[in-house]
This record gives sequence, structure tokens and C-alpha cells, in this order.
Amino acid sequence: MDAEQLKARIDEIYAELERYSYYELLNLSPDASPDEIRAAFHRMALSVHPDRYQQHEDQDLRAKIYEIYKRMTEGYRVLMEPRERKDYDAGLARGRVRLVTVERRVASFARRVETAIEHPKARHFFSLAQDAERRGDLKGARLNYKFALDLAADHPVIVAALAQLEQRLEQLKPKKP
Repeated sequence: MDAEQLKARIDEIYAELERYSYYELLNLSPDASPDEIRAAFHRMALSVHPDRYQQHEDQDLRAKIYEIYKRMTEGYRVLMEPRERKDYDAGLARGRVRLVTVERRVASFARRVETAIEHPKARHFFSLAQDAERRGDLKGARLNYKFALDLAADHPVIVAALAQLEQRLEQLKPKKP
């Protein structure tokens, strides 16, 4: 495929990306087996993997290839996970061509919040605090939020997270008679 054919093919896929189901994007039937999904993904990845086009001079084309590859990867992950595939198929029957779960939205939000903290060590301690909080280690979470706050004084995201945690800890304290 020459450069013009490549550009035309990528432009065609990219223009319709929001309309393609994961099955269509990976050129699969809805009853494809995990082996067929894996093979289709690898076949497509060979042709549109972003690393193949790293040196291409057209930055717009590279960006489109990257978006297509991200969507293919998303589709592969959803279709390979039985529970997510079942949810996806139900959504697809209602016209939804993508699966955006609550967990994915929360993870995306957490990454955006975390990147709002500019100081790298503060961001690291904030991340450790969130991990500790998810594990139920509230004291460890408090300690790491405080470390983060020491490095990024009065950062609103850290202050809010620590305040929320302090409220939870207060609610868990045994009431004195």
C-alpha cells in the first residue's frame, strides 16, 4: 500500500470510527470465538500499529492511526472479557457501539484529577493515598494525603480528598457513651 492509499484508508476508517461497532472495526462476526477475536486484533494491529508510523511526516495521519488503534484495543479488551462482552452486546442491541462502564469513567476521572497535581512527588503520594483508600487502609491513605499536601500546600484536590477521608474516619470512630 503506497502513502496515498494508506492515507485514504485511514481517513475512511477514522471518519466512520464513531459508527463502527467493535465487531465491524475488527472485521468479526458477533459470534466470533476468543481465538478469532485475538487473530483479528493481531492482524489489524500489524497494519495500523502506531509504532509502524512513528517516523511518518504527516502528524495528522499519525494521530488518526493512534485513535484507530486505541479503539481497536478497547474493542479487543471488551470482546475478550465475557462479562464486558455480554454488556457490550446488550448495549449494541440498543444502538450503543462502545462500552463505557462506570469503572472506566471513574478511572479516567481519577487520572485527570491526579494529573492536575503538578508536583511529581505530591502526585505520587496522592496516588498511593487513593490506592490505600481503595484497599480500605484509611490510616495509610491519610498519611499519604498529608505527605502530598506537605509537597503541594493547599492544593484543592488534595485538601478535598483529605477532608472527605477525615469525615469517613470520624464516622467510623466508636461513639462515646
